[in-house]
Amino acid sequence: MLDSLLNKEKPHGASGETKDWYSYRFLLTAPNIEVLNRLLDAFKGKRDPETGLRNPQETIYYNPLFIPEDWRFQFHLQLFEPNDVKANTSPPETAFIFLTNWQQFRLKKEAENLWVGLTGEDIEEEPRGEIIADFLSEFPDLVIMNDEAHHVHGKKTAKNEELVWRRFINVLYQRLEERHEKEKGVFIQFDFSATPFFGSGAKKEYFPHIVYDYPLLNAMNDMLVKQLFLEERQAIAGENLRELDFRAEREEPGKGKKKGAVIGLSAGQKVLLEIGRKKLEQLTEEFRAKGVEKKPVLMVLCEETEVADLVERHFYNLTDNYGIQYDERKVMKIHTKLTSDKLDKARKRLDKIDVNRDPLNVVISVLMLREGFDRKNICVTVVLRATEADLLLEQIVGRGLRLMFQKEEYPEIGQAKVEAVEDIKRNKIPSSSFDFLFIVEHPRFRQFYENLRKEGYLIGTGDTSRKSSTGDLISVDAIPTRLEDYDIYWPVQIYDQSSMPDLSKIDSSTLPKYSFPEGFSELREKIGKLVIQEIHTPTEKKTKIWKLENKYFDYNHFLSRAAQAVAKEGKTHILTGHLAEIAAIIDDYVSNYFFGEAIDFSDPGNYQVLNFALIFDQVVNSVRNAILKIIGEITYETRGVWNKLSDVGRIMLREKYSVESSKCIYPRQGFSSIGGGFERGDEGRP
Repeated sequence: MLDSLLNKEKPHGASGETKDWYSYRFLLTAPNIEVLNRLLDAFKGKRDPETGLRNPQETIYYNPLFIPEDWRFQFHLQLFEPNDVKANTSPPETAFIFLTNWQQFRLKKEAENLWVGLTGEDIEEEPRGEIIADFLSEFPDLVIMNDEAHHVHGKKTAKNEELVWRRFINVLYQRLEERHEKEKGVFIQFDFSATPFFGSGAKKEYFPHIVYDYPLLNAMNDMLVKQLFLEERQAIAGENLRELDFRAEREEPGKGKKKGAVIGLSAGQKVLLEIGRKKLEQLTEEFRAKGVEKKPVLMVLCEETEVADLVERHFYNLTDNYGIQYDERKVMKIHTKLTSDKLDKARKRLDKIDVNRDPLNVVISVLMLREGFDRKNICVTVVLRATEADLLLEQIVGRGLRLMFQKEEYPEIGQAKVEAVEDIKRNKIPSSSFDFLFIVEHPRFRQFYENLRKEGYLIGTGDTSRKSSTGDLISVDAIPTRLEDYDIYWPVQIYDQSSMPDLSKIDSSTLPKYSFPEGFSELREKIGKLVIQEIHTPTEKKTKIWKLENKYFDYNHFLSRAAQAVAKEGKTHILTGHLAEIAAIIDDYVSNYFFGEAIDFSDPGNYQVLNFALIFDQVVNSVRNAILKIIGEITYETRGVWNKLSDVGRIMLREKYSVESSKCIYPRQGFSSIGGGFERGDEGRP
């Protein structure tokens, strides 16, 4: 939603439409580093968890859902990351996004008393918030977008550091109004949150400024997230779970304390962990047997840091179905009491959850709704509660709801997922477990899920240990001996898209001219007389007078500097591979049109004019804007390639929607689950 709104706002703002409604300048705020990285994934490309590099092809700009392909290169947005904005950062003249976390918004503290303020005892390095506020207030308009906005609207923020965010926005608005009183444009804030409320249950109170709500319930009904299944196994290894305690073992509390220190996992907690582990290993084994190249992951949610430490030690004593020990390669722990170095490493390692080749398949976390990480491969969640107090459903399932089997990647599984949901509606064990999140909880909290059912949530319950998680899915490999007779080839026409604009289309005569009525000769003489006087302030005596000139500057130097300035804006490279063509445009522009007359810049007296900052900046900006206007005119190169059926060595099919095949490289072929079946023939063969 955030990406969609930004992509709608930007072109309207850049085209100069109603300034009270639109802008092309954006401030995006995140509550923590994890969410910040997720936003960077959208605008810089998803980061490879193994190399740390980002793939620009995976940004929102390459997703036709957000930007049509023929509009793509009109969306030039300069991206500023948190550390890119400094005290001397020049404000960009084109569209930009400043992406940061709100902890950087700390402003200068007010003086504790009048004496401290007058004596300067409060002088300190300028806070980040002051630098950012000065940078952003250079612009007459701004669109602010807050991701995970529940962080800055909590009822308890009056005493918490989150008040920093509110104070910063107020100060920024005041400065913007003071600097741009007459030309002030839109200043608007959009909040995005999956939990736009305070409290829970009957005490839940929604934010007053909600304009659109798409709750988790709707997403589940539309099958855009995983379905929930409460894994209920009343006994395991002879232990009756209902009779066991769900809390950790504690020593006797000391004097004046309500609770003693945690000393071990209770039998009930160990049984819950065993149920979760068994389900994880069942999914892993069945996925592997059917050739499903996905890695199921178990997440253990604890309410106490001490319990998380004990769970980690518990797993280190176990081995999986293949005899492989659950060691630090397979198990990781994350909570905020880790040292900063360990926490940073743990956050980065969370990316390995979705790397199917990585052995990590157990993640132990303290219940942190604000942690902000969510991954696709989480299939099982074990909840180890400390009290009987209510938890938010989002706290329990929020980290593992993303779909593991996207429709585009696994089209053959789509109908199986629909059938599994229908099974749950009929109170049956689902026929397959694709895109299910299995929750393991103590039976004492069954009522929590019954209440969710009354609210409309579809939650399955039961024991799925005897039901195949992959249903009737089968993997079918091409038979090498059939390739010679039955492999199919076909030509594909490729349109290679090029973002390189045709710079020859730029007409220098149409670019803006420098406004100086007296003409170039008078301008050259006035700039030639520019001098700088150094004055000793106490005596007001002139100590030095020197002329503004540069003995190293000549016309070739100007063309080189100007071309580089056009091709690169801040950290953003536009056309650095075409500096010669850009320099030719600049040469034609300044020599024939910029000053309203033809100028010979081989004369040193003439080219010194180009060293004047105002002239240099206007030349650069005029040429750059001309390039950006035509950069959306995409060119294509047409060519052909040959594809063949055997390029796909393995296909996935539903057994009941497939038939044996003798004249195909695959021994079985699928048919449509809706309206199909004629492929079987009279005797059930094709």
